[in-house]
Amino acid sequence: MKNKYYLGIVLILLIISVTTGVLFYMGRNEENIHVGTEIGEKAPDFTLPLINNEEISLSDLRGKKVFLNFWATWCPPCQIEMPAIQKLNDHHDFIEILAVDLRENRDTVSEYLMKNSYNFRVALDTSAEIGNKYLVRGIPTSYFIDENGVIMNKHTGALSYQKMLELLRIE
Repeated sequence: MKNKYYLGIVLILLIISVTTGVLFYMGRNEENIHVGTEIGEKAPDFTLPLINNEEISLSDLRGKKVFLNFWATWCPPCQIEMPAIQKLNDHHDFIEILAVDLRENRDTVSEYLMKNSYNFRVALDTSAEIGNKYLVRGIPTSYFIDENGVIMNKHTGALSYQKMLELLRIE
């Protein structure tokens, strides 16, 4: 008799915790997510010029996972990481890559990209305003953003292709 009593209590507690979890998840819509640069926060939106003179906003990329990378042509770790970014671009068309060059002019960045045959999307943050907004303290710095604009992961330092897949939660 005691076992049935304890089983009943455990069952009731389980139902309450599952219901609470479901209600919490359902109440967690885009309006309730804080904008910021930490994991679990909504990535701050911005608009920057692309290398081809068009403009792009981060919000334009909603609906796909986004690999947001802050870098510069003169940065050795960035140079090491670039082939992995190109590979990610070549093999995963469901991922949007936005590489944001910090504090360099269009000619310098264009020349570097053409010389190395990189063809992923590159934006120019010549004043580093967006880099500052994202609290970039060292480059390369990468943010991994889900389809809803929420930061899944972030990393400072050069990444391998395999680590990029891991941080993007791609198996």
